[in-house]
Amino acid sequence: MQWITKIQHLPAGFKGDRMSNLKSALERALPIVAAAYGDQFGVNVVLSGNDACTNGKEIILPLLSNMSDLKDVLFGYLAHEASHCRDTDFDMLNQCQSPVERHLLNIIEDVRIERLIQEVFPGTQFTLNAMWTYIVDEGMSPPALPEQNEASQLCQYLLHRFAAEILKREVSNSFVKTSMHVVETTFPLGFFIRLDGLVGKYMDQLTCTSDSLILARAILNAVEETEQEESKRNEQGHQPAGGDQSNDSQGSNAGDSSSNEQGQQPTSGDQSNDSQNSNAGDSSSNGNSLSKTLSNEKDLPMVPIDQLRGRMKEQARSDNGHQSITIDATSAGEAVSNQGDTKELTTGILASSALRSRLTGLLQAQAREKHFLHTRGKRINGSRLARSTTGDLRVFVRREEKQQPNTAVHVLLDTSSSMGSIQEIANQATVSLALAISSIPKCDIAVSMFPGIDGKVSPMIKRAIPVRPSLGRLAVGSSGGTPLAEAMLYAARELATSKRERKVLIVITDGKPNNIESVHYMNDLIVDHVDTYAIGIKSNAVKEIFGNWTVINDVKELQSALFTIAGKFLEVA
Repeated sequence: MQWITKIQHLPAGFKGDRMSNLKSALERALPIVAAAYGDQFGVNVVLSGNDACTNGKEIILPLLSNMSDLKDVLFGYLAHEASHCRDTDFDMLNQCQSPVERHLLNIIEDVRIERLIQEVFPGTQFTLNAMWTYIVDEGMSPPALPEQNEASQLCQYLLHRFAAEILKREVSNSFVKTSMHVVETTFPLGFFIRLDGLVGKYMDQLTCTSDSLILARAILNAVEETEQEESKRNEQGHQPAGGDQSNDSQGSNAGDSSSNEQGQQPTSGDQSNDSQNSNAGDSSSNGNSLSKTLSNEKDLPMVPIDQLRGRMKEQARSDNGHQSITIDATSAGEAVSNQGDTKELTTGILASSALRSRLTGLLQAQAREKHFLHTRGKRINGSRLARSTTGDLRVFVRREEKQQPNTAVHVLLDTSSSMGSIQEIANQATVSLALAISSIPKCDIAVSMFPGIDGKVSPMIKRAIPVRPSLGRLAVGSSGGTPLAEAMLYAARELATSKRERKVLIVITDGKPNNIESVHYMNDLIVDHVDTYAIGIKSNAVKEIFGNWTVINDVKELQSALFTIAGKFLEVA
């Protein structure tokens, strides 16, 4: 029976401190952090070659080519979009009655949901601040400028004011002052008094997207109401003349605002629409009132988050293959229950017994003390004393004991439809490895299947759980696709949490993944952190994917093939 093996020797000299650094690097890798964020936030995260978007249920992140520049920015974007998925009612956007109302809703809702997620997950404050600092530094959200139209000035002023006051973002502090100097020449003073009342009274009481929309409408209403009051005073001849005009106007407006704050709630629905459609006077150069001008304005600033998406797409890695890279970062499923028939696994159980005996013998021989001569020590070899007269001072006996490997192993079992009739061989191989490795000192094992429950990656045997009582979980059938990249990401995350010095991943498959480019990406991601081996079941396809591989065509080849693999990562073969 012919079988192919191509297993490269592992690099020697791995030290604990080096492995600790590698573990930290692996834990900080984009897919692993994205998956952890997705789990924590309760949202689905998909990694794609160059996409950055969300549909309210799923967040798609690009695979950046230069993580050192945009890592924290990307994670801030993930936290921002996750907070929308958790707390925003996207249907409210369709109820906006004008572009400026929609823009204001976005600004207010961003503040509401970001403040909420920072309260639930305090660590997001750092990444959200990093994201907004990048946005401001890159000119994606400038302050209000004199050359902008009135609606743009208002939006930029409120964006930076809310960021500075509510979210305590220092990057917006200077922009608030700059923007204020601009908008106070465009909007009447009474509006700002009304605005302060609305913000102070209602900004901390926002509980849903509908509340954000109501406040957006109330802010626009405040512009119209201020204009109506000033127009009425002008018609009645109450406007003072000369140098006292400003002071008297301020006093009158302040009184009106106080009365409004005590008796008026933020308005919405038809009331807002009717108010915006009424003509509050001739306060703009084209004959429209300021409120009318705001309502009709369509030339508004581009939303900063949309600009950030474009920037991330520009810096996303390009796919060299014909198939784009797509990895569902949150593909972990439920654990497999212990319901299989262990009688189907007899061959694997028997093979594991022989495998354990061979590996244990080699490990014991390797760990035996080795004696060597040294110029210093406490025990003298009498037969070597005569050599000291010739200048050879190596008369002391020293002992060296080689430490056994300290290894964490994760086995991924392919249970896709293509496995079909060869699933039994794969199951037997998994059983043999699980039993053999779990019996070796300083080694532990975890086993997962792909696809598992609901097409996701499901744990079968978790680390530190006794293997033999759980063998029934390894008697599984075949169905579904082959999410190998997702399975490798799941295993990498699990291995990264292990305190073992060496990390080993063993994939048992026929080598036909859903997305081969995504598997190549995962191989590149973990190559410096995890030693990966593939066992092809009646298929040489694994040699096109993995550097270390072997092929089993029959259950009779289990013991020899598995011994070769285990011997390599245990460094005894």
